[in-house]
Amino acid sequence: MINQFKQILVHARIALLAAGVLVGYAVKGQTVIYIAPEGSDAANGSAQHPVATLEAAIRVLEKRPAADSLTLQLAGGTYRLSTPLVLDDTSPIARWKQVEIRAADGQQAIVSGNRLMEGKWQAAGNNLWKCSVEGVFNQLFVDGKRATRSRYPNAGEWLEPDSINFGKHELYFQGKLPAAFEKIKGAELHATGMWHWNRQYIERFDSKGQRVVTVTYPGTEASYTKIGKRDRVHFENAKAFLDTEGEWYLDREKRLLYYFSKERPDDKVFEYPVLTELFRLSGSGSQQISDFSFNGITFEGTEWDMTAVERKGLQAGFWGTGRTDSVYAPPAALSLAWVTNSRITHCTFRNLGEGAISFGEGCAYNAIEGNRFEDIGSNVIQIGYRRAYLGKGHPLHLDFEDAALVSHHNLIRNNVLDHFGTTDRGAVGIWIGYSHNNRIDYNRITNFPYAGINVGWYWGTDTTLVATNCHHNTIAWNDISKGMRYLSDGAGIYLVGNQPGTVIHDNFVHQIGGGFTITSGIYVDEGGANMTITGNYFDALDNPNEAHAIKLHKNAIPTMEIYNNGGEYRVHPIHTNPAYKYGKYAEVRLVKPLFPQRYGVQLK
Repeated sequence: MINQFKQILVHARIALLAAGVLVGYAVKGQTVIYIAPEGSDAANGSAQHPVATLEAAIRVLEKRPAADSLTLQLAGGTYRLSTPLVLDDTSPIARWKQVEIRAADGQQAIVSGNRLMEGKWQAAGNNLWKCSVEGVFNQLFVDGKRATRSRYPNAGEWLEPDSINFGKHELYFQGKLPAAFEKIKGAELHATGMWHWNRQYIERFDSKGQRVVTVTYPGTEASYTKIGKRDRVHFENAKAFLDTEGEWYLDREKRLLYYFSKERPDDKVFEYPVLTELFRLSGSGSQQISDFSFNGITFEGTEWDMTAVERKGLQAGFWGTGRTDSVYAPPAALSLAWVTNSRITHCTFRNLGEGAISFGEGCAYNAIEGNRFEDIGSNVIQIGYRRAYLGKGHPLHLDFEDAALVSHHNLIRNNVLDHFGTTDRGAVGIWIGYSHNNRIDYNRITNFPYAGINVGWYWGTDTTLVATNCHHNTIAWNDISKGMRYLSDGAGIYLVGNQPGTVIHDNFVHQIGGGFTITSGIYVDEGGANMTITGNYFDALDNPNEAHAIKLHKNAIPTMEIYNNGGEYRVHPIHTNPAYKYGKYAEVRLVKPLFPQRYGVQLK
């Protein structure tokens, strides 16, 4: 009877751990460091004498003997970082077996890369105000919301080039360039290129010739798809563009910020980012960081950078220039490498210029669960991350040769991704590259300019199936809506390459469209093979040229199972696009599921 009772207790504890709950269990050797904005960095970190910063909390740990469990508890308030907080295998924090950085119960603890603007506003013309600033930045947040960087035409509008001379770096816009633009210096061209998003410097405006001359080749030379006549273009970063309430422009040489407003802006709170990342958690191959968690923290305020090679988009937030040049991935506010069995839960990520979370080398058995992401500049979550690399044969092709480097068995569940791709419109919500056995389920993904979920990173053919470390991933029970709002040739869920064991089931993809061509619910691109697509629903796919529930392009279709989608119980017939022999699609009806509340975030 006693042994049976012990077994019951053991099974009960396992069940509680699986549910993320620990009740009435004493943790041996628990250390808690308290942090509060009103604290002092000379304090000892006790509840009565909290430190004021995370940096000071780490220094306190140098004097503490390591124990089993460590908690850094942040009281409500804003903690502004001057440099990214780097926690690696040499940090005092690595000596603890279990670490949690958490917000105090019921309080909002904000970790910010923003700096408050403290200058005085002066009148600078009709509805124009100016203020001296210390920093140089590409983003401005006013009362907690992203302000519009000066642009032409205004937000929600764009130009389409009449013709392009790539050799001379010229884009022509007949009758669309005002004469006043002749004097503009330092402006930027922002343009689509089907699925590319390009940001680059303008050498000059020629209003007489109605042309724009870029400093470098228009768009990326690494892709065969160029900026075309139907692509969408606007210009940013010139004082001459200021004409709308809330627009701003920074004169970088004079460090003067200009703001367009009918009312004096003295009562508003202005912030600008000074960091591109906030936290870097990095173990090593020989000493991984394990059992680490972030709970209830708000992360905000990171910058995006034009970089020395500008930002010529290739795919899903990655950028580069030529086909034999390096490729770069967007950094993240919270980046992890060689981290296992760890969790990011109930956090908020907002007002970021780049990405939110990246899992790099050696990240396995981690969970991103119950978080909210809003106004994220680039890729929200990246699994299998590399900051930069040189592709083999194809700019994006470089799989991991060492299995230990591969990220795997990570969970992305019950998150809300709302309004992302705000600075890089070619970005995606969830990106999984050369990575396997990950699960993406019960997320709500909405309001985005390109794709919602991107899995796979090898563009193959329909006859040569290449094995990579991308396989056995599961995408299920997600609610994906209001996507493909600006770019083209993408989908709510985009997959590419040979992916044995990958299953896409029971997702609801709807209200997808807004680009000028090719919109899909699920899109399996070049070399797609060995996947299962079943139980998904699609509704309101909008495109004047081509819109399909399930689009197939250069796939090994006989290796794939596509059945029981759209509420139908059948293997779906495959049809060929009469205008393009490599373009195929599955015959799936558009219909809402009977119980749409079953998709996306589920309240516990």
